[in-house]
Amino acid sequence: MYFWVNQGKTYKEEKEGGYLWAPIRNKKGERVFHWENMTKLKPNDIVFNYRKGFIVGYSIVESTYYLAPQPEEFNVDVVWGKNGYMVDARYFMLNNQIDSKTLHEKIANFLPEKYSPLNKVGLTVKANQGYLYEISDKAANAIIELARINYLQIPDDSGLVSESSEIYQVPDQTSRRGLVISRVGQGAYRRRVLERWNYKCAVSKSSTKEILIASHIVPWREATNEERLDVHNGLLLSPTYDALFDRYLISFDDDGKIMLSKSIRKEEFLILGVNGKERIDNLTERNMYYLKRHRDKLVKI
Repeated sequence: MYFWVNQGKTYKEEKEGGYLWAPIRNKKGERVFHWENMTKLKPNDIVFNYRKGFIVGYSIVESTYYLAPQPEEFNVDVVWGKNGYMVDARYFMLNNQIDSKTLHEKIANFLPEKYSPLNKVGLTVKANQGYLYEISDKAANAIIELARINYLQIPDDSGLVSESSEIYQVPDQTSRRGLVISRVGQGAYRRRVLERWNYKCAVSKSSTKEILIASHIVPWREATNEERLDVHNGLLLSPTYDALFDRYLISFDDDGKIMLSKSIRKEEFLILGVNGKERIDNLTERNMYYLKRHRDKLVKI
């Protein structure tokens, strides 16, 4: 889902703290819709940050809401109450900030009549009073195009998807096929890779799930949308093997036997616990296809 947050007085504090915060009730003890929208936020939702007449960046939500007191660092005149809604968020600045007039011209047709974040009175465009607004996919897509964002930083919900959590490239108009942004559920991808490899490192057979990494064979940045989601383009690796594999310092042949880059001495591999006799069992034809592409880079090192 996509949201718009007005942070005129609190942007600096919320950005530095890595969160969004809103009160639960107003002075009259009433709940208001734009604060209650905090309860809708879920990990990987995108929130556009509006401040002093500009969209200045976007945030990726990293938690569901929880109750927290008003942050002490808020330098505001109004004390809203003891508790409020808080979510953790990762902030990203835009290189191309977007002013409210340009925004309104581009997204006005995609904004709701009720509970819109922007309002135009005469020739003046201003943000409506309120904190958090839900916006449509079409409005979000228009903002992304205005900001000329080529990549959205969308983390895996577990933090354990190798490289694929680095970036998500916004599709061009042709590949979009009417969709606004097709965001990959990377947590779901990791679960599928875990199942494919029976919850064990494909090389060491370690079953310490907390450290295992779903590593793309053909890197995320080089893969098609279909390849990014293909479970056969994934290996489940423990951290050492993942780091070496991601940097093309090891690869595997069609029989699953490990291949070592000549750029590292054997003694160094041994220090890392890699003896050159490792192998992966049960490779599929699709695994072999992706590994062939991976090996092509290994031999060039």
